[in-house]
Parts: sequence; structure tokens; C-alpha cells
Amino acid sequence: MIPNFIVVGSARAGTSYLSRFLIQHPDIYLPPRGESHFFATPDFPFLFKGPGDEGMNTEVIRTWDRYEMLFDEVKQERAIGESSGFYLYYPGTAARIFQARHTMKIIIMLRNPVERAFSSYTYLLRENRETLSFVEALKAEPQRKQEDYEPMWLYRELGLYYEQVKRYTDQFSKDQLKIILYDDFINDVQETMEDIFGFLGLYSNVPMDTSMLLSESGVPTSRKAFDFFAKPHFIKEVFKPFIPKNTRKRLGHKVKTMFLEPIDMSSSTKKELIQYYRPDILKLQKLIGKDLGTWLKK
Repeated sequence: MIPNFIVVGSARAGTSYLSRFLIQHPDIYLPPRGESHFFATPDFPFLFKGPGDEGMNTEVIRTWDRYEMLFDEVKQERAIGESSGFYLYYPGTAARIFQARHTMKIIIMLRNPVERAFSSYTYLLRENRETLSFVEALKAEPQRKQEDYEPMWLYRELGLYYEQVKRYTDQFSKDQLKIILYDDFINDVQETMEDIFGFLGLYSNVPMDTSMLLSESGVPTSRKAFDFFAKPHFIKEVFKPFIPKNTRKRLGHKVKTMFLEPIDMSSSTKKELIQYYRPDILKLQKLIGKDLGTWLKK
């Protein structure tokens, strides 16, 4: 048993939120555990070595037997999928997915690369892993890549979508690809999900619970309080059996957001990144047939 559709990225572009809505369809199965990164692992170093990268090293799935086990609980669902945000970035992944199942359907979520870069930065800052300013971190990116930091640290490079997407358009037919823009998804979740359900060959009139749509973005105003709600703690484990899973998620999401303060990118850095991405964006919009002009606005 292997999937018949995969969400391949991009990272920090709403793929985790997309998964929350996909599983609301009764005819869709996604594994309960997080991203497996299985089809990308041949491109991985032996170990990722950035601060806090241990999770990638221990949670990633590298063997076919373990990958198949992700789908042991499939029952009668027609659409069986998985989601791994780095599948878009690594060059050999598209071909490996095609080789595993040439009829696979692929979903790609793309976010304004400038916003995506800053979202990755604030995520690692929030997780107490990033110690540099955004400008310093952009300068450190080539060295970090050389030192085998996981791709989340590649704030600038992960947003060069053209070649990443082209690997999938070269490998899969048009009717196997669904490319979603993050802004379209956020602005109208119901319509976007109906479009995706139709793409997967499923009935589409499934009302979406959007109570956890907003992202947990920003930096903690209280590190101790945020970590209590964001990370495992024995006190929470005591009450866990008495609170339904979906209720726990909604409460945790709301409480964590209360302890986060948004931060902004400087206008000069934003301007520099827009110019950096401009050639790639212009090529990408021709490739995918979508107007990306808003990505080029200062």
C-alpha cells in the first residue's frame, strides 16, 4: 500500500494547514504522524547538523518497509496521501515518486518566496534555534548549507521555485498536477478545498472547519509560557485523556498564539529579496500559467 497522491511542498507555504483540511474529507487518508520525507532521503546527508536538526535525523523514514507501515490503517478511503514539504526542493524526488507510482497525483502549494523566507526564519526563531538577525542569517546561508543544516535554514534558496516545479512538470502530466497559491488558499479555503477534492476524484461538498487556519507566527513574548504549551509536558499528559484530540489542538493553537508577537522584515531587505527572486518568478509564472505579479510588489 502506497499513496495515490502526495503534497510535495513548498515548506512554510501552508502545507501543514492543507493537511488539516484534507483529513476532514471522509474519503481521504493521511498518516497520523508528520512528514516522512521518504522519497527525498537519497539526497539527504548522513546527518543534518544544524541546531535542533535532530528531529529530522530521528523522524525521517529511509526504508520502504517503514514507509509502507504509514498506511497500515487505511480502510476504505479512496484518496491515500502523504505530505512532505521538502519534496519540492530536492532534485531527485520527482523522479523517485514517478518510479514508485507513475499515476501519482501531485499537489504543490506555492507562497510568495519573500514571505516564505521570512516565515522560515521566524519559525526557527520561535523554536529557539535561530540566533542571528534575518540579514545575518541570509548571509550565513551558503555556509550553513555546506555544513549540512536542514533545508528549513535555506531561507533564500527554498524560494527559487522555477527549477523545483519544473522537475514535476517534466515528470508528470498536467492532469496529475495541482498547483495552489498560498494566498488563494488563505482567502477562500472552502473553494480551494473543493477544487482539490475534485482533482482527487472525490465529491467536493464537505464543509471545512477553519477554526485553526491562522498561523502561529511571531516570536514568544514569554519563552517559558510558550514552551509549556508548544512542547511535551507531564502536566499536560495528565489531562490529555480527558480532552478530545481536536479540542486539544484548537486550544493549544489559540493559547500558543497568545504568547507570540509578530515581527516585520525591514523594507530594504524585502526590496533586495524581491529583486533577487524577480527572474525566477517571471519564469515560474510562464511555467504554471498563473499571474504572480503581486509577488513583485514592494
